[in-house]
Amino acid sequence: MCANPILKIFAGLWLCAAILPTAAAAQNTSFYDRKGEGWFWYQDPELEPEPVDENQVKQQATTPPADPKSPKAVEPPSYRRQEVEPFSVEWLQKQMPVLLGRAIDDPTKENVEAYLYAQRVAMDKAQRYANQVQMVVANDPYLDENNRVPLSSFAKKDFLRYRGEGQTEAMEHLSKIGGLWVFFDSTCAFCPPQVSAVRDLAREFGFLTKFISMNGEAVPGLGQDEFVPNGGQAQRLGLRLTPTTVFVVPPDNYYILSQGMMSQDQLRDRLIVAADYNGLLPEEILKKLRVFDRGVLSTEDMKAGAGDDPGEWVRYLKERLSGQY
Repeated sequence: MCANPILKIFAGLWLCAAILPTAAAAQNTSFYDRKGEGWFWYQDPELEPEPVDENQVKQQATTPPADPKSPKAVEPPSYRRQEVEPFSVEWLQKQMPVLLGRAIDDPTKENVEAYLYAQRVAMDKAQRYANQVQMVVANDPYLDENNRVPLSSFAKKDFLRYRGEGQTEAMEHLSKIGGLWVFFDSTCAFCPPQVSAVRDLAREFGFLTKFISMNGEAVPGLGQDEFVPNGGQAQRLGLRLTPTTVFVVPPDNYYILSQGMMSQDQLRDRLIVAADYNGLLPEEILKKLRVFDRGVLSTEDMKAGAGDDPGEWVRYLKERLSGQY
């Protein structure tokens, strides 16, 4: 007798239903049953141990242990802790503000005394330094400023007289190679005194002068035949103010000395500076004018001799200064 085929199907389904949950439970538990793992439920596989190098193991086994009495490795100098020497300048710079603040915040005898003694050390060190400076300068002519510019009133008179002679020679030389133009306006309050100052300067050193009126009219003290109207010279020179004084060197050199009122002495100084800057003075006159440059290093001298060895660059500077006196 044949078994009912429907019963066979139900029996098979029941058997599968009984086996499958058991197998799934063995392989994978439900997420909610593994809630202790949190969200990071993924399990990485265990790492396999790295292979052991037998030669390295043997070498470590044969290496004797370090002797505890052996000296430790010396730390490189750049990593050593630099200790500040007590009472040095560096120490005073760091400690004095601390000591002062402590003495102000808590003015006990000990705190105030500590600051005052630190201050005493600083002042005594400064005095020792000043005494040594005086000794070094007295024995080194290149460091003695009195050899450059006399400090005493007795010697300074001759020094300034020598420079005054150079200024006079410079003005006399410039009066021979050029003249002075003065641009004025009859409505300008400062133009009459400027005309007067330039006249006095011209009479003293022999300059040729030309007075040019911007509006065609004269100023007090200047006759109708002593000025000319502006013929475009002011526009070519780009002049905007009056009075303006210009040093003219033929054929076509113009040097603006002032745009505004200046005294006779100021005009003289401006004229000499302009002449020096533009190379209008001979060397023998410049030597008298540049008395304050005596013993002064040039820009090139102060670059070429730079170095890390003080003894080397001191010798270099002395050599360069030897030709400056």
